[in-house]
Amino acid sequence: MKTGSIPRINWLMSGVWIGSFIICYYQTFLWLHYKYSQQDSYYSHGYLIPFVSAVIIYLGKGKLAEVEKTIDSIGLGLIVFALVSHIVGTIADINFFSGFSMFFYILGASLYLLGREATKHIAFPIAFLLFMFPIPDAVLNYLGLPTKYLATAFGLKIIDLIGIPTLQEGFRITLTNTSLVVGTPCNGMKSLISFAALGVLFVHFADLKVWKGLIILGCIYPMAVLLNGLRIAILVYIAANYGMEKASAESYLHDLSGMVVFVLGFLALLVFVRISGGMKKGPDG
Repeated sequence: MKTGSIPRINWLMSGVWIGSFIICYYQTFLWLHYKYSQQDSYYSHGYLIPFVSAVIIYLGKGKLAEVEKTIDSIGLGLIVFALVSHIVGTIADINFFSGFSMFFYILGASLYLLGREATKHIAFPIAFLLFMFPIPDAVLNYLGLPTKYLATAFGLKIIDLIGIPTLQEGFRITLTNTSLVVGTPCNGMKSLISFAALGVLFVHFADLKVWKGLIILGCIYPMAVLLNGLRIAILVYIAANYGMEKASAESYLHDLSGMVVFVLGFLALLVFVRISGGMKKGPDG
């Protein structure tokens, strides 16, 4: 069936799929909102991800309209797999399972309603949705330990260059007049996840060879470590010169330092892509 002439029954079926999806995953949506809205959430960017995917699909609607729409029965199998995973996650109270099952439901619905060729065309915005599903905090905290260690070491190197005396005991930094602890929210994983999403988005739209795109994505981890180390150095400097209360998690300077890190990372990714000769490709390729 060629597009342009999509029967009304297809629109009706799409409405049924969307309605059932919202009803089925209502509690999961509430869980996602809870994870996104927590203070120092790793996934505060999660609200934006589906809108970004929707915009990418909209920008590419011209080519999507030219693709023949079919029915792929594999999609129905993925939907069943997603619903079973959702049921298991709900019974076992493992929201992680329910969250990621949404991805397979969406992928399956695309295959079943639009077909394989159309799904290939929107494969990137569908895959980009993975950035909205939170990985368990315990896993992120464990993975964040080496990142926090490297960032702390780099931050203290900067402090040494400034000439502020410090004593490090693990993640506790003792100054002349106070001390502070590099806490879990400062492990760099929040920056790493956000920069990874931005990097993948930039590389997608950039006119780059695959190896150049992989190099840019490979730079994200060290960039997150260095910028998080810079943030730690800024907070240590503030604590040493203006008191611990000015550098505490409740201080606006603490939040401001996080915003500075994000802006610097955003600009760095743009520079990487520009130097690589990218950002010339339009949404339709």
